[in-house]
Amino acid sequence: MAEFDCIVYSKIDTAAVIRLNMPETGNRIGLKAVTEIQNAMEKANSDPIVKSIIITGTGEYFCAGGAIDGFPDGYAMDQRDYSDGTVDFQKALYHSEKPLIAAVNGKAFAGGLTVVEGCDLAVASSEAQFGLSELSHGNFPMIALAVNGKWIPKKRLFEMIYTSTPIDADTALEWNMINKIVPPDQVMNAALEYAKILSKKSSVAIKIGRQTYYDMVDMPLSSAIIHAKAALLSLLAMKDVQESGRAKNENREPDWIGK
Repeated sequence: MAEFDCIVYSKIDTAAVIRLNMPETGNRIGLKAVTEIQNAMEKANSDPIVKSIIITGTGEYFCAGGAIDGFPDGYAMDQRDYSDGTVDFQKALYHSEKPLIAAVNGKAFAGGLTVVEGCDLAVASSEAQFGLSELSHGNFPMIALAVNGKWIPKKRLFEMIYTSTPIDADTALEWNMINKIVPPDQVMNAALEYAKILSKKSSVAIKIGRQTYYDMVDMPLSSAIIHAKAALLSLLAMKDVQESGRAKNENREPDWIGK
């Protein structure tokens, strides 16, 4: 019996791969899919072999957005449950102990775009598209405002929302929404290249640094500096920092232990 219904979980070297596997729906993520992704992330975060997590999709879409499971009429209570699940999922992306890489194989719309922006790195197919089309359906991308509003300039964000017109990969790169563009058949390889680089870094340094970044996003500068200082002192007490010094003195590569 398959471990998951909506996703496929696998490992390639030191990377965990979470593949949205609902191509018939455009990989739309409802409460069940969101729960499965979070469970897969917990599995990856608890695996000492895994150093990074890649999220990708099957078929034409990376993710076409959200889906209210079993509630086509969108009753208020069901909307609330779905919204709560979406918020919890976004928090899970931010609080991942390991870096997240979006391998954008195709179209990333609505909630799918929010997943991309919730990852630390993103590589995209040259055929990928990105969009926020909720307004065309009488809705408004509220979660996207909270998430994408931190990374996409205001006028660009409202242009995407008001026009409901997708942008291509070149535009997404210009707007700093993704890191690089590759041919469609090279998306996973490009993501794995990032994973290979990350596998050679201290996992504890990444864990502390990544969490510090997301903790400081909403802090005023004065508070952020104090928080960063505390995080730095915590990091300097780690054995990996000591190992870095020994490796440099002995002219060798560090042997990270993740502590």
